[in-house]
Amino acid sequence: MQPMKRLILMRHAKSSWEDNLADFDRPLNRRGLRDAPRIAAALSSLGWCPDVVIHSAALRTTQTWQLMAEYFPDVREVLSTKSLYHGNPSDIQAATALLPGECQTSLFIGHNPGWELAVHQLSNQNERMTTANAALFEIDAEDWHNLFQHSSRATLIRVLRPKELDD
Repeated sequence: MQPMKRLILMRHAKSSWEDNLADFDRPLNRRGLRDAPRIAAALSSLGWCPDVVIHSAALRTTQTWQLMAEYFPDVREVLSTKSLYHGNPSDIQAATALLPGECQTSLFIGHNPGWELAVHQLSNQNERMTTANAALFEIDAEDWHNLFQHSSRATLIRVLRPKELDD
């Protein structure tokens, strides 16, 4: 029997609005620099270690992953794509085509409002995806195809939130 697939949908950590930069180029702020590794540590301690990471090419999502990477030494592949910058569920679904068949746990790092919409479509629940929140899903499927068309196969296990983690 094939084990369940696991999907982590994570919103980037908190970004800065201080410098007059284009939205795509905004870096993480102090809280973001603190929260990204905290979420990574929590995911790792729960055994939710990704095989493949796909993140938006924006600076804040790239930095979020860079701060998390040390907690996941066995990641096989990290992909950056502009398609997730204004990503919605169909963009996430399209990006799953980049996942190898043997990938059991994937981590997607992106932005709102698309991430909240994706969590809703997969779980039929309204979850706020504030910065650095990570929604953990188990998917009863052999592959990543048609993830959003068969959302009844997805179970929201929990949402990790930095403000709820112990220091």
